Amino acid sequence: MRQPVLLSALLLALSPVVQAAGSSQSVEDNWHQWRGPLASGAAPKGDPPTHWDQKSNVKWKVAVPGLGSATPIVWGDRVFVVTAVDTQRLAEAAALPQPDPRFSKRTEAPRTYYRFLVLCFDRDTGRLLWQRTATEQVPHEGHHPTHSYAASSPTTDGRYLYVSFGSRGLYCYDLDGKLQWQRDLGRMQTRLGWGEGSSPTLHGDALVVNWDQEANSFLVVLDARTGQTRWKKEREEPTSWATPLVVEHDGRTQVIINATNRVRSYDLDSGDLLWQCGGQSVNAIPSPVSDGRLAFCMSGYTKSAAFAIPLDATGTSPAATRSPGATSTGPRMSRRLSCTAAASISRKRTMLS
Repeated sequence: MRQPVLLSALLLALSPVVQAAGSSQSVEDNWHQWRGPLASGAAPKGDPPTHWDQKSNVKWKVAVPGLGSATPIVWGDRVFVVTAVDTQRLAEAAALPQPDPRFSKRTEAPRTYYRFLVLCFDRDTGRLLWQRTATEQVPHEGHHPTHSYAASSPTTDGRYLYVSFGSRGLYCYDLDGKLQWQRDLGRMQTRLGWGEGSSPTLHGDALVVNWDQEANSFLVVLDARTGQTRWKKEREEPTSWATPLVVEHDGRTQVIINATNRVRSYDLDSGDLLWQCGGQSVNAIPSPVSDGRLAFCMSGYTKSAAFAIPLDATGTSPAATRSPGATSTGPRMSRRLSCTAAASISRKRTMLS
């Protein structure tokens, strides 16, 4: 049986706790989602140690059952973690999910039930405050050996906690662990059965979920308070693992998705397509980032590409033409989309030119 993993808390990993969870803190005071308060990997108010080891600058350490590859998130005095535990309980043949013969798999689905857990720890002491079992199910496909069945990072606004176990369901709790609602968005068929990984993105009262898979991909925006669908857009995309980026710019709020066929931006309120730019690679995994003026999207499997796209763009740019060792620019049209693409990179190169 797999040994429990350890969750450690670095001393001063974020700003000192001055208010309780659920109070009127800003997101910059916390690490409330995948890639932190700005969805960039940076914590503007953070003050972490520059050195730590098993004996120094580690405040506490606790065992966590099962396996999870999602980011723990922090709000106020609470740390939220998700994990999937193999119960070792064999499923009867009738309970095993049947494979879809349309899709090739390089992983093997388990034959045992997994328990999908949400855990809440006291940030100061590491004490377990509460634990909830979201569901017990037999996963319908395997996952990459570096991956897990608890791969999507949760998110919170300080009032409610949103947890996605992908094909195992989407769940909303209050910060004391009381279930508010849950949704089943279906069974995802990932490329070669490598597993799921895109995290939900919360913006105001909208919860954004990217559901790119090998067929019938879509983007859906839910009402964060009720879980009801506000809008849903079909997408012509294979599997991607990128988390949606939501940005506000010049009076409009955009949902930007990095994917293999095209990078696309949607209006958060209506779902209308604002702009799109082609040319990413297979296995589009990196999530977009933005500096407030440009959106940066990249990928690097079988080939490499990096795009910088103006947030005030409109329309469509085809895949930018590129030559090794040089940069190139897609079509530039007045008030239309400009897409600057970094060079294609041979597998031997280590840096974008």
